Amino acid sequence: MRYALLLSFVLFACKSEDRRPGAAQDLTPPMLTAATQQDLANELDQAEQRGTWGEVRRRWQGQRLTWKVTRQAALCRSAEACYVAAFPIQRPAKRGWLPQLIFAPGQFAMLEQACGDQPQCEITVEGVLEKLETSGEMPTNLRFNSVKLVTRTAAR
Repeated sequence: MRYALLLSFVLFACKSEDRRPGAAQDLTPPMLTAATQQDLANELDQAEQRGTWGEVRRRWQGQRLTWKVTRQAALCRSAEACYVAAFPIQRPAKRGWLPQLIFAPGQFAMLEQACGDQPQCEITVEGVLEKLETSGEMPTNLRFNSVKLVTRTAAR
């Protein structure tokens, strides 16, 4: 009886992704070769079918990525509170991500200068994907740190 109780405690204490054989927990993920937001969206679609959310998070979190995004002036007011559209705005929306960008020193001022008072501004940024929260129940939540402005593509 004691052994059954102990075994059930151990089984319920571990997440299903922790029980997978051969899952490396402490290894730094290798650099991604396909690292656009569409690549991440494709992996998340597969995770939805397979239930492999943790695997996707381990592969992507901590990666230095370069993405083309749309800055909405109303959603990007400071270096610490700037949210961008990861995909072109569509009706109906296919993806509702609004990644948070936390800029490296001086980079937000460069963004303000590059975009001016445009309500929408397409930019290319580079940063570390510091946080990726994703599941089948909640919307995807992303935060980039040490963000640098690479280019301002065009005004919208």
